[in-house]
Order: sequence, then structure tokens, then C-alpha cells
Amino acid sequence: MTDLNQQARNLPFALWKQKENLANVLRSEIAKYPVAERIAVTMTGELADCFASKAEGVRFITEEVVKAAGKVPVQIWQTAGEFVPPSIAIEFPLLTAAANWHALATWAARATASSSGLLIDIGSTTTDIIPLKQGIPASNGLTDFERLRYGELVYTGGKRTPLCAVARSVMLDGKEIPLAAEFFATTQDIYLILNLLPEESDNYDTADARPADCRHASQRIAKMVCCDTHELGASQIQSIAEQFAEHQMALLKRAIRQVLTQISYRPEHLIVSGSSEFLAHMLIKEIPELDQADVISLSKTVSPEIASAACAHAVTFLAYERP
Repeated sequence: MTDLNQQARNLPFALWKQKENLANVLRSEIAKYPVAERIAVTMTGELADCFASKAEGVRFITEEVVKAAGKVPVQIWQTAGEFVPPSIAIEFPLLTAAANWHALATWAARATASSSGLLIDIGSTTTDIIPLKQGIPASNGLTDFERLRYGELVYTGGKRTPLCAVARSVMLDGKEIPLAAEFFATTQDIYLILNLLPEESDNYDTADARPADCRHASQRIAKMVCCDTHELGASQIQSIAEQFAEHQMALLKRAIRQVLTQISYRPEHLIVSGSSEFLAHMLIKEIPELDQADVISLSKTVSPEIASAACAHAVTFLAYERP
């Protein structure tokens, strides 16, 4: 959530576990901001497995937001590039579903008003790679299915991605070791070990609901090869983390190159954002086709908090500019 005064807040919410609490949580968060004239919304979450379809998810999320907003009018961003009232958002769910990337790309594209660019937004779970040209998004896909097809959406991120979705094996002592196909650890654990994410002893949003710190991250990573930490040395845990990071980088590089082959220009600007923006900077350094581009980091131009809530920030300003 963000407002025009540059306040921003990211609030983890396990929609698939407690959807019935969504309106109450939103109402509580809205109350922390000054009274608004309007509430602008862009959503993701309609794909959660607590919903039988995207249409059901869009309807539920929209209705819960309206409940939380009370008397404040709500407007919802669609991938058609406009705000609509809740009733229209529900009537056309495929334009409403997962439109958050489009809001961010529309807002960010103003940096490419007379040039070309690429938006790389890496969050906790997914990565968006969106071509920008002459001030507008130039993506090949609009729906998540289409964007998966074109490499513009990659279901991998810096925190919540299960490690069993990143690689199938690792090398230890010269031997290839298959991995347990279990939700034992996530990418957050490898970046804790590699000192690319800070420890958060009060954060229990982890694979085993224990703290997001290096000690527990090591235990979670060891389980990926069916071990306890006393069965592996610290150097082996480090090696496993490094290998997972390499696998994830390879996945993202393939997607970037797929997108680049589909456009007829080299991006002049790279706009990077998201709660895992650090991965975007690592990625850019490894792709020679991007080495001449001007990098615009939202965490530096605005703030790390707003960069993590970049889609909300974008939709806030789009709503302000489009009364």
C-alpha cells in the first residue's frame, strides 16, 4: 500500500489460508493512512488455490476491497490501461486479473518517452520482464499465460520460491546429489546464507515457520539433500546456496534473452524494482546485451520501501494523474 505522501507498506498476507480475513486486514491498514478521496487498486492473488477460477478470485478480492473502503470510492486498474469501477472489474475478470505488472509498466514507461527500455521487477515469487517503447508498455502478452509463453513472466523470485523448483540436483564432493522434491527451503534461505538478504529474527514466513536467519536457513537448506546441519560442513551449505543462486540466475538470463530476441532494439534504459531488486542488478551484470543501458533503480530514486511496493506506488500516481 502507498499514498501520494510517499508512505509505503508491504504486508504479507496468506490469502490462500485466510481469505475470510482480507477485508478486516485491509480496513485496518487503510485506517493508518489519512482519509482518501479515492482508493486505487491493482491486484494479484486471484490465482490462489482457494479460488476455483480467476473470475471467482477477482470477484472476491474486489468485493473485500469495497467492504474495507467503506464510503471511499474504489477504482481498479485493468490491462486495457484504464481504471474501472468495481462492477466492471468483476464483469471483465481477465482484464482485471494480475494487472499489477501493467500498472507498474505504464507508470515506469514514462522514462522511455522518446526511447526504449526494459522493466525488470523481481519480487518474492515472480519476475516481470517488460519491454517499454516510446512511453508505453510493449509486451507481447497481457495475461499471465501469454506472458509465461513469451518469457515476460518468470515464476521465480528472491524469497518464496521453493528450492525444488530452482534445481533438481547439486554437486557435493564431486558427486551429483538429487534433491528432495519437498517444500523444505526457499530462495530466501540461499540469499540469507550468501549475505544478500538481511536476517529477520521476527520473520516466520519461511518454509518451516521458523526465523529467517542464517542458522535456520542452513537447517532448511540441509534438508534439501535429506541431511541435518551436523552432517554437512558450513562450506557445503555455502556451496549448495551458491549453486542454487547460479541455477536461478541461469533461469532469469534465459528469460531475458528470450524477451530480447522478440524485440527489434537494445533497451536504452533499464528500470529495476521489487523486493528482490538486488537480483536484477546481479542479472544485468551477466548479460552483455544490457551493459550499455542506463539503469534506473527505484530503490534509489524513490526508496527501498516504495521499490518493494512498486505496483501500488504506480497505481497511486496513475490514479492521481487520471481523475
